[in-house]
Amino acid sequence: MFKKKILLSAISVLLLLGLAACGNSDVNSSTDAASNNTETTTVSSSPLSQEEFEQMFSSPKDYKGKAVDFYAKIFTTPEKDEDGIYLQAYADPKNSEHNILIGYTDKSLSLNEGDYIHVTGIVKDEFVGENMLGGEVKAPVILAQTVEISDYITVVSPALKTVDINKTIEQNGYVMTVNKVEFADEETRFYMTIENKSESTISFYDFNSKLTQGSTQYEVSTNYEADYPEINSEILPGIKSEGIITFEKIDPSGEDITLIAEGSSDNYDLDFKPFTFQIPVQ
Repeated sequence: MFKKKILLSAISVLLLLGLAACGNSDVNSSTDAASNNTETTTVSSSPLSQEEFEQMFSSPKDYKGKAVDFYAKIFTTPEKDEDGIYLQAYADPKNSEHNILIGYTDKSLSLNEGDYIHVTGIVKDEFVGENMLGGEVKAPVILAQTVEISDYITVVSPALKTVDINKTIEQNGYVMTVNKVEFADEETRFYMTIENKSESTISFYDFNSKLTQGSTQYEVSTNYEADYPEINSEILPGIKSEGIITFEKIDPSGEDITLIAEGSSDNYDLDFKPFTFQIPVQ
């Protein structure tokens, strides 16, 4: 992690030198730096390929003026001054790698540490600084043309396959619906809704849920990094709660799956069987 004061001053200077290029759609335009006896940067029209983007981190100066289009996760508190907002992020959030510095002229944009973002812009230069241990660290500096807030699923864990389910089971006014299931590279996500149409408070604890495929049983695997919406553990009469339950990854082209969930009520005179959903994968 770079020292914040060094980070702010370094990107601020580079941002001021690159304002014209960042805001000009002419692919052959140069920055205002040229008029100040600094190196002219020629802007590329097509963004770097994923392979080129990976290679850029070994030698950012070789890619000055190249367009980029990437996702990242902010890992320090964003800095602002009168000229813009300055970000330090991981362009490989899954592995917390590819440290990248981003300058953006729209200081009104509200961003926070931990946010996932989608960035387009150009490579301005290479920044060399010290980490907290005094070691030298290098990173590309990006002059952003656009910065948009994204999310964990889009950036880290996109769905490889999605199956719409929309199956509902009701018992004693306890209504449970599986809306869809997403198969991702590292997890399986169930989008669920529970509605209380009874006169008593009902309860749902996702950790009691089970998933089976063939002869294999899977337990709930909570993804703390993703911060998915959770179904309330207690649901009052007339209330509907939605959330995502995750299990480890399963074979999206394998056998059909069965989701088994449990529910209960404050009315102990009511009996509930496990809510069992047979879900076709194909």
